[in-house]
Amino acid sequence: MRIESEDDLQRDAEFRRELDLSSIGRTIARRKLWVIGPVAFCFIASIIGVNLVKPRYTAESKILIENGENFFTRPDRGERETAQLPDDEAVQSQVQLISSRDIARDAITALDLKGNPEFDPLANGLGVLSRAAVFLGLERDPMRVSSDERILTSYYDKLNVYPVIKSRVLSVQFTSQNPDLAAKAANTISDLYINLQSSTKRDAARTAAASLASLIADLRVRAAAAETKAQTYRAGNGLLIGSNNTTITAQQLTDINTQLAQARSAEADAQAKAKLLRDMIRANRVGDVPDVANNDLIRRISDQRITLKAQIAQQGRTLLPGHPRMQEMSAQLADLDQQLRLEGERTVRTLENEARIAASRVVNLQTALDTQKKTASVAGSDEVALRDLESQARLLKDQLEFNTQKYQEALARESAASTPADARIISRAVAPEVPSFPKKGPMIAIFTLAGLLLSIGLIIARELLSGRAFLRDTSPGSMPVPVSGNPEFSDDAFVDPRSRRPRGLSAQAVEPGAPFARTPTGDRRGDGQFEAVVEDIHQRRKLHGAVRVVIAGADPEIAVLPVALSFARALARQDRVILVDCGAVPGGLDRALMRSADDLAARGPVLGLKDLLVGATTFAEVIHRDPLSRLHIVPLGRGQLEGNAEGFDMVVDALAETYDHVVLAVPVPRVSTEMLRRADPTDLAVLLFSADAPRSDVDASRAALYAAGVAEVIGFDAAPGLDGQAARSAA
Repeated sequence: MRIESEDDLQRDAEFRRELDLSSIGRTIARRKLWVIGPVAFCFIASIIGVNLVKPRYTAESKILIENGENFFTRPDRGERETAQLPDDEAVQSQVQLISSRDIARDAITALDLKGNPEFDPLANGLGVLSRAAVFLGLERDPMRVSSDERILTSYYDKLNVYPVIKSRVLSVQFTSQNPDLAAKAANTISDLYINLQSSTKRDAARTAAASLASLIADLRVRAAAAETKAQTYRAGNGLLIGSNNTTITAQQLTDINTQLAQARSAEADAQAKAKLLRDMIRANRVGDVPDVANNDLIRRISDQRITLKAQIAQQGRTLLPGHPRMQEMSAQLADLDQQLRLEGERTVRTLENEARIAASRVVNLQTALDTQKKTASVAGSDEVALRDLESQARLLKDQLEFNTQKYQEALARESAASTPADARIISRAVAPEVPSFPKKGPMIAIFTLAGLLLSIGLIIARELLSGRAFLRDTSPGSMPVPVSGNPEFSDDAFVDPRSRRPRGLSAQAVEPGAPFARTPTGDRRGDGQFEAVVEDIHQRRKLHGAVRVVIAGADPEIAVLPVALSFARALARQDRVILVDCGAVPGGLDRALMRSADDLAARGPVLGLKDLLVGATTFAEVIHRDPLSRLHIVPLGRGQLEGNAEGFDMVVDALAETYDHVVLAVPVPRVSTEMLRRADPTDLAVLLFSADAPRSDVDASRAALYAAGVAEVIGFDAAPGLDGQAARSAA
């Protein structure tokens, strides 16, 4: 605001951000009935509620998802790789399968849920409350829904299927008012799921067998036709198969090639032997040749020659070479050598003839080989076409064999009495003994705690919104400095209202025409009556809303503004209060808002009520904050109030809509009758008077207040020298 310095604004913001926890605690303790009442209500209501609600029981069965195939359950019983375990998506898919409508319908039939009031709301007829809800459109008319749909809706409300975290286990939970029914339903749903998997496998095997049967019949016809076509082509093109699974043409070519090689080998062998034998004959070593030595004739001649040489050697000991016997034996030896040579030559000629025969055979075989090559080259293209036909026939035979094997497996699965499912029940449900709802102890504690927190929260929220929950600046540096020389503003007028109140005030209630009763000097009863008046104003606000209070003096010598400031600060401890200076002391509240006389002299009068009435400013600029409390203040402002009070009633009404109490500090009521009449209605007026004041002045002021529309007037004795406030109620 304009009259506050930057330091004032900063300190004010700091204290507004800091909560006064002790004040909040005192408020909660003071309003303990508003806490105990809701807590007791929630406690009793929760006890009644948990005992009236029908208990519900939840049974649970668990299913393990796995691969049910093994060596003994496979029809072929062959060696196969281990199947992969189901992943998270497969487990979630099984959750949807268990929750499917097919299993739901089978479970409803197996459990005989039709006609059960728990699952069919129309089994016992439509209740009054349900009819009313349908009539008001709050619920859908169950008569327009089929019984199956109603039962399915209740069934799904009570069924809960979810996978256990970090596992392949599915939990099947079913809730019912009957514990036996809950356990039976959970087990039935699990069994139906297992049976559905087995039947699904058998149906798949049956469908596969029917499909493979027609395929096998077609493959048999096609394979037979392809085989016949290949054999016909083979026979028509001379591509008959011989030994070693080769064609006759290729086999003949191989045989001729083999014979040609053998003939060439025989020719070379005979030529080599003949040449070697001639060389041996020239060297007179016919007997050293293996083929000649193995001849019987040559062997006999060689034996005779050896015997004759032995005789010559024996006779040569005694006979000379010229002896006839020696000559005869020499002639026989020469004859034997001649026979041996002749026999060697004859063998050479035989070998040479064999070589020539072999050469002639080589020529013939070479000719036959060339002819067979031509025949084989002509048959090559036919063999290519034949291999293509044979490949097609072999492919059809392989397909026929593979599908026949699969057909046999499908027949085995179709006829199996029990096909293993890819899941098994690892924990069957049992009838629960403890209901899953309601949990009486926790629910009662929760509702009671909720009532406690809600009631305390509302009280704290009210304190926060009103601003009473924040700390106020009460440091010595924030205390205003009084303006010396003004008797209406002593130090007591500006002290913290939480410590002590202005001195020299006593009070008594005044009614029209009743005499004042004087309070003896030194009477201390006024202290309690001051608080009683403040509490009375608080009670008025609780009953009737915003309270408008007028603080006025019976004569111009009464210090009205300090008393009004004390009353307003006392009221601001609990409620939202605004004090409006209506001309009690010109510039008086300006001094209360300044921190020193220098500030007042430097800034001059602040914006206030007069400026607002002439339209020179707004509410936000004329409302100021009291440095010592949460009180808001509207100073008198600048200019003349007389003749500018046209909008005063609207100002007071607007403030009454925002604040709990509107305190108007006015001068002598006789002077301000027109302004008070504009503030009508006014709930309460506090008339300040002194003990020695003329009776006529007091009565005139009181009459002016009642004439202005004040509902009740309370008189306060402002005689100087009295220490305290005395208040008495008037009849």
